[in-house]
Amino acid sequence: MFLPLWRLNNKKDILMRSVLVFATSLLLSVTAFANAGNNHGEETTETKSVALVENVEALQLTGSVVDEKNNETLAGAAIVVDGKKYYSDLDGKFTITGVKPGKYALQVELISYEPVSMEVDLAGNQNLHISLLQK
Repeated sequence: MFLPLWRLNNKKDILMRSVLVFATSLLLSVTAFANAGNNHGEETTETKSVALVENVEALQLTGSVVDEKNNETLAGAAIVVDGKKYYSDLDGKFTITGVKPGKYALQVELISYEPVSMEVDLAGNQNLHISLLQK
């Protein structure tokens, strides 16, 4: 028995409709809240487990890029590892995190300098000192 709001004439019909709407809303809210709580707990546990496993295997590659002749630091040098570019900061230093153990081809480039290619065998955290020769 569905009555539009504009056709409700007496207080009993209005009160019954209000109670019905309130009860339905309350039931849906409680159900949604209970389901959201259960799913969230499971996802959080699973996410934490995966994050711990990834952190164990991830290594860090750090280093500095300098001019070969005068040993001055070179800012903005591009360090390419696995197709991803990283850049040296204002002090010529760079940090690459989340690297898996293994062999990597490393390319270092900077405008007006000869590019340098090298292979890095990463078994643990490693610090590199890279010298570039000006063209």
